[in-house]
Amino acid sequence: MSVLSRVRGIKVAATIIVVVLVVAAVALLVDTAAASRVERTLALRASADERLSATPDAYVAGFPFSQVAVTSTIPRVSVSALDATVEGLGTVNTTAEAFDVDIDAEAAFAGEFAGAHATMVRRKVRLDGVAFGELLGMTDLDIANPYNISPSGGTASEAQLTGTVPGTDAPSTVVVTLRLDGSTFQMRPSLLLDAPPGAEDKILDAYTLDRDTRDLPLGGPADAVLLSGGSIEFFRQRLNVTLSDSDLAPLPPVS
Repeated sequence: MSVLSRVRGIKVAATIIVVVLVVAAVALLVDTAAASRVERTLALRASADERLSATPDAYVAGFPFSQVAVTSTIPRVSVSALDATVEGLGTVNTTAEAFDVDIDAEAAFAGEFAGAHATMVRRKVRLDGVAFGELLGMTDLDIANPYNISPSGGTASEAQLTGTVPGTDAPSTVVVTLRLDGSTFQMRPSLLLDAPPGAEDKILDAYTLDRDTRDLPLGGPADAVLLSGGSIEFFRQRLNVTLSDSDLAPLPPVS
């Protein structure tokens, strides 16, 4: 093979590679745009809820998104609000998620999930120090993992709470357990770490709480509670669900 033929062969191969890369890049952009349109459709639909002060965030898992045309399945769909207003709690973070959604491709590309089947639907309510402090009457409540001081904190079934109990003049710190008894959330002190002198009994009483989780925006009683990072999270899940639009709204319908 002559040098000229070899050079021509290299140029042809390079051209083919460039064409393939361009086609792949265009396909990726088209796929990303399709997924973004679906997420925007879900977010705008959910934003019609006047209890939300801003458009929520929507996310559709599965890469590439266009794989739904072959599999008719989307691994996960979620819609989250960081500013949901809930009476008695103030502003909370809420998420509605559907997992392993069986859906027609045309409906998926249109963002129409009502009528599709999901193996599980889950709602999550996340209470940070401000929202959980509303329940305890404390305006300076800090929530931390008692066993992990890193910023993310990991998850745990106990929490370290620090705040100023009404009627006292200094912050106190208590480790509490987080449990569910039926539909009732029970928080109990397990370790008193710091308290103003003479206020120990008052402190322990202040960090004792019973709350019916049906009052939370979960659409029913919670079936799990845990500490995650600097917040306390409540979950409710349902299995084998035919989706409605409300299943992918950050807040459940008002009953």
